[in-house]
Order: sequence, then C-alpha cells, then structure tokens
Amino acid sequence: MNNYEEISPVILPEESFECDYIIASYFYISKSDEDIYEKAKSFAVGQTIGTWVPVPGITAEMKKRYGGKVVSIYDIPPAELTTDVPEETYHIIQIAFPDENFLPQIPMLMTTLLGNDVSTSAQVKLVDIKFSGNFLKYFMGPKFGIDGIYDYMGLNSQRRPLVLNMIKPCLGYSASEGASIFKQIAMGGVDIIKDDELFANTSYSSIKDRVSLYKKAAKEVYEHTGHLTRYCVNITDRFDKVLEHAKIATEEGADFLMINFVATGISVLQALSEMDYIKIPIVAHYATAGSMTESPFTGISTPLLLGKLARMSGADMCMFSSPYSTYPFLKRRYKQIADMQRLPFGNLKPTMPVIGGGVHPNSAKKIVSELGKEIVLASGGAILGHPMGPTEGAKSMMQAADALGKGLSLEEVAKQKGYEALKASIEKWK
Repeated sequence: MNNYEEISPVILPEESFECDYIIASYFYISKSDEDIYEKAKSFAVGQTIGTWVPVPGITAEMKKRYGGKVVSIYDIPPAELTTDVPEETYHIIQIAFPDENFLPQIPMLMTTLLGNDVSTSAQVKLVDIKFSGNFLKYFMGPKFGIDGIYDYMGLNSQRRPLVLNMIKPCLGYSASEGASIFKQIAMGGVDIIKDDELFANTSYSSIKDRVSLYKKAAKEVYEHTGHLTRYCVNITDRFDKVLEHAKIATEEGADFLMINFVATGISVLQALSEMDYIKIPIVAHYATAGSMTESPFTGISTPLLLGKLARMSGADMCMFSSPYSTYPFLKRRYKQIADMQRLPFGNLKPTMPVIGGGVHPNSAKKIVSELGKEIVLASGGAILGHPMGPTEGAKSMMQAADALGKGLSLEEVAKQKGYEALKASIEKWK
C-alpha cells in the first residue's frame, strides 16, 4: 500500500460502495474561483477527524480508518474547460463516512452528516444517503408493515385505500366534545380517526380521557352499524412523556399511536417502536419537516427524511403532503417519498404512505392512479366540510375508497342510488 492511498481524503466509488461506508450525497453551490475538489476534501476531513487548523495527534492510520473520503463530484452541467465555467457552479458531492465513526444510531449519524462544517462553514443540502448493509442491519424498522396493517384492520382480502380523518377544529375542545365529533364521523364508516398534529396531551383534554371516551364512541357506533372505527392518539411530547403517554394509551385501548417525529427527534420514534409493550401500529407525522426540507440550499431532502429515515426508525405509517393542496409540493417528491417507504430496503418491512392535504374523492382518484391503492387517504376538510355534514362526508370518502380499490369509475358509481354523498363531493370539489 502506497503512502498516498493511506492518507488521501479521496476514495473511488468502487471501493467505497463495497466497504462499510455510509455515502452521503450533498448539493453545493460554489463560486467560479473556488477549487471545489479541495473544498470537498476539506469538507470530508472536517466532518470526521479534522478541524480548521492542523492539530497534533492525527496519524496516517487515523486518516485511513476514520477520515471521511470524497467519493465523487458531479458538476451540473458537466464542465471540462475553463471557458465553460460560469460565475456560480452547481455540484453534487458524495462523501464516504466510515461506519466505525458511530454506532448504528440516528443522532450521531445526523451530527456527522449535518454538523460541524455544515453548521459553520459549508452551506450544503443533504439529498440522499446510501447506507451500508452493516449499518442498516441494526434497525428493526416497522413492526407491522403494509401487510400487517391490512391484517390488523381485518382487510387482507380487500386491499383498498384506507381512509383516515383528523378531527377538526384542531384543538380547543374537551374529550367529551371530541367524542361527539368522533361519533359523527365514525357513523360514516371511516377506518381511522386521529388527533390533529396540534392536539396532544392538554390540561383540558388528557390522552387518557380521550382514548377512554373515543373508544366508547367507537363501540357505540359499532353496535349500531357493525363497522369499527379505530382511534389514533397523538402522544407527542418530550421523550419520557412520550413513553408514559404510549403506555397509558395502550392500556386504555388506543388502536394507533401518532408522533410528530421530526419535532421530537427521529430517534424518539425509533425508541418508541422498539418498546416491547407497544403492540399497535405507529403513525409518524411530518409536522415541522418543512423547516428542515424546504430550502434548496440547506437541510435535508423530503424523500430521505420522510422515506428512508422514518422507515428505518419504525414508522408503520408515515404522513406526507399531496401535490393537490395549497402547499406547492413537487409531484415527483411525493412519488419519491412513497417509493422510499415501500421499495425493498434491506430486511425492513415497508411503511404505509399516508397522504394528506386537499384529499377529496377527485384528488384521491389521482393519488391512487399514481401511488397505487395500498395507501392511506387522510381527509379532513372534505369530510367535516361536506355539504351534507360530517357523517355523509365520511361516507363519501369511504365510497370513493371502495370504488378506487375495485378499479371502478367514481363518476359512474356516483350515479347509483345510495351514493348521493359521493356525488355531492365530486360536484363540490371539481
């Protein structure tokens, strides 16, 4: 082995992708007078063993074993001649980080990939991570997966989209008032009703009271209609309280747990999912994700955050935005998120996509045509703001989900007797 190979902060892709490295891909904008190759090498060292001035104690062996390595730099567009270089240039930089630098856990992974130089001297956006098999094998991922969710819901023979409603108004009502709203929606036959992401444990509506009263309402509806609506309770809080709320909620009979996992920290979701006493599915909500993802120049990409990382951390379901709401979300991003939640990924079970934002029968038809029917349609306003009331609004979404699961035309189904609620939805939200 030559000396240059031992100390160089560069590695060829063939070597890095076959060894125990995590490969992080970043977007970076540089000035034309900046040597991007030297900048990338400095970044690789700074994110691992280095600092802004030489320090004693760094050996060749340390550089080789623990130092970050530049894998590739892709110029956008590719340039070879100085005459082709504009004042500002765009690049995708791939850096290899040795697995040995951190045990398999998310906080130190994120600190390594988005801390140090990224926090002080390099404005980059983390667009993707290629995980080593060695790192990935330590993550359990979802307990249920999509097959497990359908089995849990008793719908294995009927693979249609599930319908989830979030109670509105978002907060400000007692547990008994919430139970009354829950009952109206459940009478329309929705699969799951959840708390809004803004509503967790409060002084005027505790998690214990909500689970108790909402489950009672669900039972009353079941006795009347034969359909059982499941309740998903928001347990978002600081770490110790999350575990406390989860225990109380499961003991009281909650059907699903929801956590705003970006706000709590991704590893809180992982810890929750790996608790032995949690035997119900976990829904990961993306609230506050925009603060990390929306900038083109810094932060992290949505497919990575809401796709790979949510799945690795144990989300049985994970919510994200549709491109058919007022939020200007790129359609290809929502497709990428769904792919990262469901495509083969080590030994991890798939996470079930939950799509919210502007979801009504007409947009649901587009969503199912793009993502398939094994998804969850999260509909709020289209149910509670239905012209015939919440019960009929819920019924309209269930009629739509059933028709879409069977591959039927919503417009044709809506012409039939008994489908007036669906017809009203289609007309109202053309």
